[in-house]
Amino acid sequence: MPLPRFRSLPLVAVLAGVAVPAAHAQSSTDGQAHWTLGIGATWSPSPYRSYDNKAWPLPLVNYEGKSFYFRGASFGYRLYKTPNDEISVLVSPLANRFRHDDSNDARLRRLSDRDISGMGGIAWKHTADWGVLQASAQKEFTGHGGGTSLDANYAYPIRKGALTLTPTLGVTRANGALNDYYYGVSGREAARSGLASYRAGSGTAPWLGLAAMYRLSPSWITAAGMRYTVLPDAVKDSPMVGDDHTQSFFLSLSHVF
Repeated sequence: MPLPRFRSLPLVAVLAGVAVPAAHAQSSTDGQAHWTLGIGATWSPSPYRSYDNKAWPLPLVNYEGKSFYFRGASFGYRLYKTPNDEISVLVSPLANRFRHDDSNDARLRRLSDRDISGMGGIAWKHTADWGVLQASAQKEFTGHGGGTSLDANYAYPIRKGALTLTPTLGVTRANGALNDYYYGVSGREAARSGLASYRAGSGTAPWLGLAAMYRLSPSWITAAGMRYTVLPDAVKDSPMVGDDHTQSFFLSLSHVF
């Protein structure tokens, strides 16, 4: 496999789908706005066949205001908030992307590119002593088939002094329109590439994440983590795909204002 190399990429493309620890976002219950600024890097090997995987440098920006928030690459507006519950509308990118020039497979190099998608919808978050529950429902709005994605996850922060470990268990379901845009092979693409035509259906992907946050000082935080996702049959059966899972890794250093 080629060694990962760095290339610039817009913030929304590198942050989406990477588990930025919740501790990076300051609580806004005091009515004051809070910022977290930092730098980091992420590496997420692609499930596409013979793909040139790269590590990405990235800026980190989080903002928690009274009504608005910006968490990683997700922008939200709170419709309802209590000390334990939050309901918001949000816009975020789906960072899946395929560039045929980044594949070393001669057949995949004849396929069309797949771009990052914009997603919009609603999200719910519940915080309790026993952990954090989150759920969201979003629809693609950037002309890539209008697919939908549902996600639900449970996290349990474990605090030991300056260290916080946060294991997370979740599940994401994408409908056929969304999966087909990224993993389907049209008849025209099949004819010019030699791959079998393929129409992807809906699928459910369970995932497991683990994030570690260490507070170096009242103002400085370092964090690292990973996410492991099991691909559904609708994705792994695609002739474009050569794996049955994906992984994401990140490392960051941030300053809290």
